[in-house]
Amino acid sequence: MISLHLALTSLKRKHNGAVSFAIIVIIAACFFNVILSTGEVNSSFESQSEKLNGTDCYMLFSPNMYYEDFAAFLEAKEHVTGVNAEDVISFSGKYYSPNISSPSPASMFIQNINVERSISLINILNPQENKSGVYLPIAFQELGYKIGSSFILRDSSEQEYTYEILGFCYVSEFGAVTNFLQTRIVVTADVFHELSSNFGTKTLLNFTVDDNAALHYIESQLVDYSSAYTRNTQCIEMAAARPDFSVAFTLFASIISTIIIAFSGVIFMVALIMAIYRIKSGITENLTAIGTLKALGYTSRQIALGYVFEYIIISFISSIIGTLFSYACSPLYHKILILITGVFIKNTAHISLDIIIILIITLLIGLAAYLSTAGVKKLPVAVILRGGLLSHNIKTNAVELEHAKGSIHQILCLKNWIMFKKQNISTCIIITIVSFTLCFGFILFEGFGINDSFIKNLLDNEITEANITLDDHADIEEISKIIDSNENVLKIIRIGFESVTIDNTSYNARVIDNFNNLESIKISDGSFPVNDNEIAVSVHVASLLSKSIGDVITLNSIGIKADYIISGITSSIMSYNTYLTEDGYKRLYAAYAPSTICAYLDKGYTYEQFADFIFNKFGYTQSELLSGIVSANTNNKYSAIKNMIDSKMIKLKQNYNIDSMEYALNIDGNTVLSSGTSAYPIKDVYSNTSLLAGYLNVFKLAFGLLATFILVITLIIIFVVLSIMVKQTVNAKKPEFGILKALGFTTGELRKQLTFCLLPSAIVGAFLGSFIAYGITLPFVTKLFSLVGWRGFQYELPSIITLLSAAIIIISFTYMASYFLTSKIKHISAYELIEN
Repeated sequence: MISLHLALTSLKRKHNGAVSFAIIVIIAACFFNVILSTGEVNSSFESQSEKLNGTDCYMLFSPNMYYEDFAAFLEAKEHVTGVNAEDVISFSGKYYSPNISSPSPASMFIQNINVERSISLINILNPQENKSGVYLPIAFQELGYKIGSSFILRDSSEQEYTYEILGFCYVSEFGAVTNFLQTRIVVTADVFHELSSNFGTKTLLNFTVDDNAALHYIESQLVDYSSAYTRNTQCIEMAAARPDFSVAFTLFASIISTIIIAFSGVIFMVALIMAIYRIKSGITENLTAIGTLKALGYTSRQIALGYVFEYIIISFISSIIGTLFSYACSPLYHKILILITGVFIKNTAHISLDIIIILIITLLIGLAAYLSTAGVKKLPVAVILRGGLLSHNIKTNAVELEHAKGSIHQILCLKNWIMFKKQNISTCIIITIVSFTLCFGFILFEGFGINDSFIKNLLDNEITEANITLDDHADIEEISKIIDSNENVLKIIRIGFESVTIDNTSYNARVIDNFNNLESIKISDGSFPVNDNEIAVSVHVASLLSKSIGDVITLNSIGIKADYIISGITSSIMSYNTYLTEDGYKRLYAAYAPSTICAYLDKGYTYEQFADFIFNKFGYTQSELLSGIVSANTNNKYSAIKNMIDSKMIKLKQNYNIDSMEYALNIDGNTVLSSGTSAYPIKDVYSNTSLLAGYLNVFKLAFGLLATFILVITLIIIFVVLSIMVKQTVNAKKPEFGILKALGFTTGELRKQLTFCLLPSAIVGAFLGSFIAYGITLPFVTKLFSLVGWRGFQYELPSIITLLSAAIIIISFTYMASYFLTSKIKHISAYELIEN
C-alpha cells in the first residue's frame, strides 16, 4: 500500500509525462488488438468458403466443350462429394460506375441469379424481386459502389452495357477486386440472357472432395478424360484447386497483416525504451526526494515498487483505452482485407482476447520498469547528499567556454549535447526504429503500389503492351511478319496456352517460340529450354514434383507421353506453369499452332495506335463484330447486311465449336455478297499492361493506406517522445535557463540551442534507420515469400529518393516539433527562480 500511495502521488505530480507515455501504449495496444482479434486471414477465407460450400476445384470449359459425361465421370470417383456445372459468361473489358472516378479492368465470371447451385453458393443481401440488374461482391461496396447506382460494363470494342446495382452479395471465391484470375458478379436472368447473346457462354464446373490429398489426382484424371473425349487439348481454359487459389487470394492480405503486427511490435519497443529512460531519468532528477524518503524510513524496495506501480497503472489504463480504440480502427483494416481477399469480416466483441492482450502489455512494461529501478538500491543517503556521486571525482569539462571556438550559441548547444548523452542515445535509438519503420512502409508502397516488378513475379506470365489472339484458321507466320514489320513494334513473341499432365496432376504448358525476348517471366535457377527435350517449371511445380534441375519428368497429353529434362525453374509460388519450346510441345501434339502473339511497343506508340494498325491490316476483329457496334459503309448498300451476317457467323462458330463458315448472297443469279469466317483471322486485341495497371490501382490503395498509416503513427510517436525528452530537459536545466536569461540570452536563442541539441541524434537516427530499411526490406520480403516456397524472388532496388524522403520527413518534423515543444522556456525567468 505504501508503494501504491507513492505511485499515485507521483502520477498526480507529473501527469503530463504520464499522458505522453500512455499515448504510445494506447497505439501499440490498439494495433495489436486489431490484428490479433481479426485472426489469420487464410482461416477467415476458409471459414467464409465453408459457410457457402466453396469449391475445392473449378474448371472453366470452352464453349460447347462441356458434356454431362464429365459430371458423371466425377460423381463416380471415390472421394468426390459434390459436382455442380453451370453456364457462365466470361467477360473481359472494363467496369465502372458514374460515381467512381475511372474504369477498372475487368475479368469476370457473370452468373445467373436464378440458377440452382449446390457448390460455391451466393448469399444475396436483401434481394429485390421483379427488378433487373446486378449484384456485386461485398468488396465493391468498399470501393464506393452504391445500391441504385449504374454499373457499366465496357467491352474491348468500347461498347457499353449499363445496369442498375440491386445490391451486394457474399461469395466463396472470386470476390476480391484485386483477384488476378476472375471477379464474380451475379445478374438477373434478363441481363444474363442479353449478355450471353453478345458474348456467348462457357461452362464452369465445380466439385468438392472429402480428402484433399486426392484433389489434384482427380483433377488431372478429369483433364485427361475431357481432352480425350473432345480430342481437344484446349477444352479447359482455366482450372485451379483450393490449395492454390486460397493462397492467391490471401497472400497480400497476410503480408499486410504481418507488417502491421511487426509495426505494433516496434511501437511497443519504443514504449519499453521510454519507460526505462523515464524511470532512470526520474531517479536522477528526484535524488533529493528519494533521499528524503529513505531518511524518513522508506525502504529501497518500497521506493522502487512505487515506480513499478506507476507504470503498471499507466499501462493497464492505456491498454484498456487502446483496446476500445481498436474497435474504431478495425473497420478501416477490414476494408483493406475485403478489397484484397473478398472476405467479409465483422467487427465483433472478443473480451477474453482483449483481457489477455491488456495483461501481457501491462506485465511486460511492469517487468521493464522493475528492472530499471535497480539504481534505487545503489543510492544510500550519503551518496544522495553528494548529488548521486559515489566519489568526489569531477569529470573533465569537455567544452570550456573561455577556450572554445565558434559562437556562444554553438558552444552551449554542443555542451548540452554532451551533457545529455544518455538522452541523446535514447532519442537516436527511437528515431532509428521509427525511421526504419517509415522507410520500410515507403519501400513496400513503391514495390507493390508503384512498380509492377513484384506483381509480375507473382503472375509468372508475360506482361506486354499488346496481345493478339488468333483464330484457329489464321496463318500465324504471315500475321507475325506483318506485325513485326511495324517499325514501332520492338519485338514479338508467340505463346500457346496448353494443358499437360505430370504424375496424374494437371499443369499449364506455356509454349514460347523465343525465350530470349521474355521480359516479365524470370528464371531463378538454370535456364529456359533450348532443345525439344527440355522444360522449365515454376518453383511451385518443382516443389510438388520434388524435382530439381537435371531431373527428368514425363508429360502426358491425350495419351501421348514424352520425357523432358528440367533446365530451369521460375520463381512463382502459385503458378502451375511449365515452359516448352514449340518443337518441344510438338513431341506431344504434332498439330500444335500458337494461339497468341505478344507485341512489345516502342515508347510513345500507344496500344490504341497499335489496335488501329491491326484494323487497317486485317479489318474488324471477331470481338468487334460480336459487340454489334461495327459501323456500316455508307457507300455500300450491302455493308450493313454483311456486318450483321458476319457477326452472326462468328457467334455461331464460337458458341458451337464450328471450324469455319462461308456464305453467298445471290440476287437474280448474281453473287452480290460473299464472305466467311476466314475473313476475320484476329479474335481479339487487348493489352496486358492496361489490365495490370488496373489491378495495381487497388494495390496502390491498399499499400498507400498502409504507408499513410505508418507515416501518421510515426509522426505521432516522434512528437510524443520529443515531448517527454524536451520536458525533462527543460525541468533539469530550469535554473541554468533562468541564469542565461538574466545574462541577456533571449527565449528564441535558448529554444534554438535546445532544438539543435536534439538534431544530431535525429539526423543520425533518421539516416541510420532508413539505410537499414533500404538494405533489408526487400531481402526480408524475399525471405517471407521463401517461407511459403517462393525461390528466386526478383525485385528492383528501391529508389534513393524513397530513402531520402523518409529521412528528410523525420528530420524536418523533429526540428519543427522540438522547436514547438521548447516554448516552455519562455515561462522561465530569474525572478521566478528567486521566488521558488
